[in-house]
Amino acid sequence: MMSRADIHVHTRYSGLGSLGPLRFPESISDPKDVVKKAHSMGFRVICITDHNSIEGALIAREHAKLYNDIEVVIGEEVTTTDGEVIGLFLNEEILPGLSIEETIRRIREQGGLVIAPHPFSLHCPALGSEIQELDIDGIEILNAGHIDGYANNKASEWSDKKRWADLGGSDSHTISTIGDAYTLFEGETAEDLGRSILNKNTEVRGGAWRLEKAIHWSIGVVLTSDILLLKSMLGLIREADMHDPIVSKIRVMKTGKKIIALMGSILYLIPPIPFLCGITGRQFLKRRARIEQTTRKR
Repeated sequence: MMSRADIHVHTRYSGLGSLGPLRFPESISDPKDVVKKAHSMGFRVICITDHNSIEGALIAREHAKLYNDIEVVIGEEVTTTDGEVIGLFLNEEILPGLSIEETIRRIREQGGLVIAPHPFSLHCPALGSEIQELDIDGIEILNAGHIDGYANNKASEWSDKKRWADLGGSDSHTISTIGDAYTLFEGETAEDLGRSILNKNTEVRGGAWRLEKAIHWSIGVVLTSDILLLKSMLGLIREADMHDPIVSKIRVMKTGKKIIALMGSILYLIPPIPFLCGITGRQFLKRRARIEQTTRKR
């Protein structure tokens, strides 16, 4: 029996991202809502892989106990000095900023699996061709968040089931994109998923996000950030919200940076700017992809 797993999902515990003056949550998804959505879609396993944190994954795993047919794998997308790497089946958080070799060693110490996410990304820190020299269990040959086409096509060229498992993940930063790309594995449980990865017995399904989904995500996170920035500046953050991971990061920002971020994000939300930015961004990535391909042929 083959089951579905989304091996790359983010929650609101993934921290803040930045684009010029903008400061925005990488994801606004509540871990409990992620589990609920994945369960409603019939997924048997979901891997929560927040940036440099396992806190959201731990919350999701506890919530999954309310159901009897879905499991959460504790994962982390770790920022290394050489690019991002995913550790699956972790027990403890791994510090960012280490070399890729040291990060892999720490994942192995926990009995975890090592995954190369979007290895040829044009806009995310990626390991690139360095994967051939590393102790890796699987590579993400389909990442739904990469709508440029190049990154997934290049990763697919490196598919080699003698060396590592082929994996697909949504790289979801919003509820609506969960499961857009996923991994088929033999069995039904998280343990079965791990075994399938080690045995390189996996298949990839799904596709990249549609452009409108990417735009919808950007509007959602910027709007959420604006509301929290305003509440923080006006002293309207409730005591109950103090432990929210997004609130805690916004509260420590200096007032000047909050004002600049707020002004920039308000401008971004004026129609049709989000749509123009989305279209322009996609065209920019496609242009970079053409340059990469031309360089490779020389």
